[in-house]
Amino acid sequence: MSFAPGIARDPWMKGAVPRARAEIHRVVRKILEPLLSQGLITRALDAPLGPGAMAQWLVQRGLEVWGVDRDLAQSDEADPRIIRVNGDVNEALPCPDAFFDLVVSLEGIEHLENPFQFFREVARVTRPGGWLVLSTPNICNLEERLNFLFRGCFYRVIPREERERYGSGFDHQNLLTFAEIKQLLLWHHFQPLGWYRDAQKWRQLFWLWPIGLGVWLYGVCQPAARKEKYALWDSLSGPILFGGNTLIVLARRQQPKAQSQ
Repeated sequence: MSFAPGIARDPWMKGAVPRARAEIHRVVRKILEPLLSQGLITRALDAPLGPGAMAQWLVQRGLEVWGVDRDLAQSDEADPRIIRVNGDVNEALPCPDAFFDLVVSLEGIEHLENPFQFFREVARVTRPGGWLVLSTPNICNLEERLNFLFRGCFYRVIPREERERYGSGFDHQNLLTFAEIKQLLLWHHFQPLGWYRDAQKWRQLFWLWPIGLGVWLYGVCQPAARKEKYALWDSLSGPILFGGNTLIVLARRQQPKAQSQ
């Protein structure tokens, strides 16, 4: 597997080469830097852990870091201070309730059979006031919307033979739109604080901006109730409509409201 030129020269990732795009790690580190500098995070979870590159950066910043993955062999070379726990993120996370100040999940949810179960578990293990950083392929950028218009699907059909050969989760079996991600966040008491792109796709911007302008004008002309119903201000934002290959969201765990008797 190849990585962006220069990524191996980053000192924090000695022994743990990120599987996700290098740009994703750079953006996530930029998002988290203010929180870490203010001392707002002391304990973090990286799930799925993968090779452990993000967990390694967090532990080198002085955090207590846990990582959950069903294949821990891929993180054998990561920093030994990472608390590595064997577990399938499709199922219950082997972590205590309200335990983490931060949960990071990079390029994982699109591989899961049940993202709803995953969000329930992330909500359970994140303390009220804690943060979630999630990344997943952006299937709502303008290029992917046009692909869907002509293909009728966001991704290829995965043959049964491939699933039986490689196992569940080897490919993007559960791609989510931004609206589905926002819905999952809100249902599980996470308030989205910001949407981010991994990198600008300049060819998309150069060739498709007239279509993008038309989509944007259509959206802003809609009644306020329709904007709210379809989260159009999010949908029309630069990181989503003219986003890169990956959509990154920062969200904060809210205190669940007491059930009425």
